[in-house]
Amino acid sequence: MMLDMHYRIFVLFCLLTLPALSGQTTDSPTSAKDTLPAFIRYPEKLTTRTQLTYVGNSFLIRNFSDDRFPLPGIEEGAQLKLDPVYSTHLSFVAQFRILELGFGFTPNFLNDKDAENARQFNLQIKLYPGRWAYEFTFLDQRGFEAGVEGEDLYFPGVSTSKFQNVLGYVFNPNFSLRALQSPNEWQTRSAGSFIPKGLFSYTRYRFEHDGTENAFNSFDLGLAPGYFYTWVLGERFLLSAGNNSGMGINILNQDGETNAYLLWESVFQASLGYNDQRFFAGINGTYSFMEHGAGNEIQVFDRVYFVRLFVGYRFNAPKKWNEKAERINEKYGWGPSN
Repeated sequence: MMLDMHYRIFVLFCLLTLPALSGQTTDSPTSAKDTLPAFIRYPEKLTTRTQLTYVGNSFLIRNFSDDRFPLPGIEEGAQLKLDPVYSTHLSFVAQFRILELGFGFTPNFLNDKDAENARQFNLQIKLYPGRWAYEFTFLDQRGFEAGVEGEDLYFPGVSTSKFQNVLGYVFNPNFSLRALQSPNEWQTRSAGSFIPKGLFSYTRYRFEHDGTENAFNSFDLGLAPGYFYTWVLGERFLLSAGNNSGMGINILNQDGETNAYLLWESVFQASLGYNDQRFFAGINGTYSFMEHGAGNEIQVFDRVYFVRLFVGYRFNAPKKWNEKAERINEKYGWGPSN
């Protein structure tokens, strides 16, 4: 029933967004802004930023059993929603041309110092060659909690490791996806674009207690059409939002058994930013969920969300970096500013 409803929503979403392929426009030709390029690039700059990020990756066990999940204090057959105990971390990001690298970690002063063995680490790599966009994310979390009969129980032996790959293509050459995701470009005229994305992710769920360990491996493969739009709010502010929704397949390996299930995925993104020639700041958020049946023991209703407050600065990049970048752009035909 749930998948039927999601399928109808997916079809409706496609009907609403596919016409954008022929209707992606910027401001009216009579606008004074047409004298500006669609967006500004900073190819000679090394862009750096610091982020305070709230992140989470929760999942659901729908039929608890002691032999499958070595977790104390839970009744047989119970439904259990597990949330990471650490949810806030610092991130540091650097970007030059098409390449962005970022990592985040959890210092004790941002979270509960008494959470035994808890950790959180996040690594992101992004590439923007031409109108393509590729993103790799690694999210490692240990230490989860769950509400049981009005009480929060902490499980230091529960951990997850997620590896996610996303590849997208921007159809409208006047739309900057980097202005939404990575402020080394700045949109000057309001514009939108159809952006389909392909997703491949791998997640490993581990459960440990008193020397007993069990693990599940989940693979997700999907294709999600989407549409994004950026509103230019005066000279210094932007507001962007969009969504990708689609379907795919999930493969779950548990106790030596492998099963395949229908996957529904949806990813929402939004950003509000301020920009000067060198200084920039803002807030952006991403909320993604993947739903699929996964046997009788674990139903991986996977929720991953990021909310980021960031400030950044653009430095002049070393001359040799720019010379090398120009040679690479010329070799692959990416254009002088990639």
